[in-house]
Amino acid sequence: MDEQTCDAIHHDSIVNAFGPLQIDGLDYGLLFSDFDETIESFSRTSQFDPLDLPCSFDPHPPTRAKSRVSLACITCRIRHTKCDARQPVCSQCRESGRSCNYAPSRRGRKTETRQQLPRDDGRSETDGPRQESNCQSRSGSNATLSGFTVNSSSSSRQIPVNIHSAPSSVTLEPGHQSKFLDLYYTYFHDAHPIVLPHQFLNQRLETNQVSLQHLLPAMEFIGSLFAPNAAKEIQRARVESALLSDNLPATGFTVQALLIFAISMHASNEFAYAREILDRAVRVALGINMQSKSFAIANREGCAVLEESWRRTWWFLYVTDGIFAGIRHCLTFSLFDVETDVDLPCEEVDYHSGVIPQPRTLEEYNTREFAVDELTFSSFAYLIDLGHIIGVILALGTEPGEPFDPEIISADTSLMNWALYLPKKKQLVVEDLGKIDEILFQAHMLCSTLKVSLHRPRSQLAYGPIERISKCAPPPCDKSVAEQQRAYDFHTKKVLEASEAGIGLFTLPGPFIMHTPLIICGLTLSILAQISACRFKLKGARYTAARDRVRLGLSAIKTLGEVWTIGHITVREIQNIARETLFLQKPTLAGTSDSDVIRLMELK
Repeated sequence: MDEQTCDAIHHDSIVNAFGPLQIDGLDYGLLFSDFDETIESFSRTSQFDPLDLPCSFDPHPPTRAKSRVSLACITCRIRHTKCDARQPVCSQCRESGRSCNYAPSRRGRKTETRQQLPRDDGRSETDGPRQESNCQSRSGSNATLSGFTVNSSSSSRQIPVNIHSAPSSVTLEPGHQSKFLDLYYTYFHDAHPIVLPHQFLNQRLETNQVSLQHLLPAMEFIGSLFAPNAAKEIQRARVESALLSDNLPATGFTVQALLIFAISMHASNEFAYAREILDRAVRVALGINMQSKSFAIANREGCAVLEESWRRTWWFLYVTDGIFAGIRHCLTFSLFDVETDVDLPCEEVDYHSGVIPQPRTLEEYNTREFAVDELTFSSFAYLIDLGHIIGVILALGTEPGEPFDPEIISADTSLMNWALYLPKKKQLVVEDLGKIDEILFQAHMLCSTLKVSLHRPRSQLAYGPIERISKCAPPPCDKSVAEQQRAYDFHTKKVLEASEAGIGLFTLPGPFIMHTPLIICGLTLSILAQISACRFKLKGARYTAARDRVRLGLSAIKTLGEVWTIGHITVREIQNIARETLFLQKPTLAGTSDSDVIRLMELK
């Protein structure tokens, strides 16, 4: 593949990029309208007319004994897209990174004038050697993955599912499935970049679709959540049919499917169910030795991108396990003490271009302060470090304890070091083109969340009994719910700084809906800390600024709640907590909006 084609693939993989921004420090403009416009465009029709996104490539087009040959390439004809018939690669295929094949002529044209067809491995003779050239997965009558043999002889155009246990009424048009997959990559993938990049997944669909039979339903279900009027329950039935069977194959793709489905169930306000699904993902991952560096190497299938995908899957499972445990105030999480030597993921631009560099190691990261030259690691690596710090903070327990215990100071030092050793380009979440680095955004948000959870129980910002109603951010223990808490200004300042920084991330340009729903609970922690500060600590201009931050945080969660149920529920919980904490008048109507709560706060 030449550099021009690679650049086209990279350009196509970046969605919703923003134009040049006038950036003045961190005072970014907030684009509240971005998500509203997206939802409105969706709601005009259930056929997704406003979207012009690539559909999944169909590796088995129907054949007929006599077919009229057109100038369009086979890929464009199947996808019903306009083809300029350029040879050897048309513009559509060049931009999307797909293989471009032309049907042989039956009109007696001389063979010398025909362009040479690509080889069986999906690359034309003119393609240069690139790391992604081997990413076409093996296919055959039986494909073996991680020691499990599955039959792949089916040539059905439908995505394979477990038909025997699925409801008989579950029938979906292939076009809709492709749209859901596109929506997954547009709105969910950037914040959870573990599955193969879109163009490489399409290649695998062409050659080894059966290996994805458990992953695809999960991806399509999540994509359907972003589509108005989609049959979400049917999509969910397909996922559960595929993932809850007793004969679920133990593969890396299965771990990916369980992981993203667990995240979606957590965000759908089904915490216990999500935990069960994630526990199964953990068991499968450990069962196939995914925590070992050797797993990614042994299961790379000659593809550096697939090897990178396995590394990302393990580490995102690790971080998610910690986040789930933190919300429940557990003392540890399943994977915290698991020995692992898995290398660190690369940067997102490298992953999506298919040019995977030599991975950095955990040892390099943990000794970065001694390097002669400043080492820059990927955004993913910094998120992984915070996953480890989650375990350190959870181990402190839920009791406030002595505010200056050495363990508490040590945990705070870890968070300080995380921020101090961030390279300059990682301190800002916005990339050069104005696009948010979603993994880095998640990392900064997680850092703020951990600071709030560490310091608030030891601060002057007391918990009120009403905060127990919060599913996302309940008080850590009953002893924290008291009128008289130990008043230590040191911890109070830490909480205020962290909660301000966490909410301040949502002033960055870009639609809120692009962020992972895993941040909702962390954002709730920061909002509740600001509400407590309004009661116990802040006055005048500082009170007004905190009130604005509460408004911003509520708006962000409300926007995420358009897709994720937990967001909608959390907004109502915060409203109730704010009314009681700040002694606001009770609502006279059945419901009170977030703006109503803010207006009541202004009367205080």
